[in-house]
Amino acid sequence: MSKIISKRVLWSLLGLASLGLAASGARADLIEDPLHGFCNGTPNPPNCFDNGTNTPLGSNSTQFGFTISPGPQTGDLELVLLVPNNLSHPASFAITGTQGGTANTDPISATATLHAGQWTSGQLDTFLGISASPTNGIGAYLPSTQAVDPGASGFFVYTADIGQTLIRDNPNAALGAIFNSITGFNNDVGGYIVGFCGTGCTSPVVATANSGALFANVPGGGGGNFIPEPEMLALLGIAFVGLGLARRSRVQ
Repeated sequence: MSKIISKRVLWSLLGLASLGLAASGARADLIEDPLHGFCNGTPNPPNCFDNGTNTPLGSNSTQFGFTISPGPQTGDLELVLLVPNNLSHPASFAITGTQGGTANTDPISATATLHAGQWTSGQLDTFLGISASPTNGIGAYLPSTQAVDPGASGFFVYTADIGQTLIRDNPNAALGAIFNSITGFNNDVGGYIVGFCGTGCTSPVVATANSGALFANVPGGGGGNFIPEPEMLALLGIAFVGLGLARRSRVQ
């Protein structure tokens, strides 16, 4: 009897040991959930809605950012702009925002500079010379771009190092870094905004989920025309004043 019990105990211990090794292996293979873009346009298709392919900025987005799971995390955030390669492109783009929603209004001011070459095939992380997860194959982006810009065959790629930035989880997205302006990006229909989180987040670099990439899908609208809300109100005020003057001149 004692021999039978000892064998049962031995097999139980071996079973627990194998489960422990499997669990540790699973933990070792666990990959951080990728970044997901968010924006403040009306949350109905096609505005700011993850449709399984991308997240269209729509016509009324004035702010955008990225979330991570699990969050919050503080890491080196890099914004990457993808501009269709048949469009005119500047040497750089100016990006502004704030570090932490209403809780931390420290300003963000960064410059996105042009990466050498054009991205026309393969993976975005390879093109940028980094190792990231997911790798972001061009097939996740180019078909949607060509649907609105048939002349595009790839992208000019711009990178902006935002530095150590607090990235929140999805329910608290607005408490993390928020961006409100990319000067000159408003006409780049078919372009994308994606993010990477390096030092401070897990390794390899955490990239953006393909469906979480922010897609500039509307000409001259939210697709890059990020006008901060106070400025938008000022512009509306000027427009109303103009209408009032025009109406007064007709009466006189």
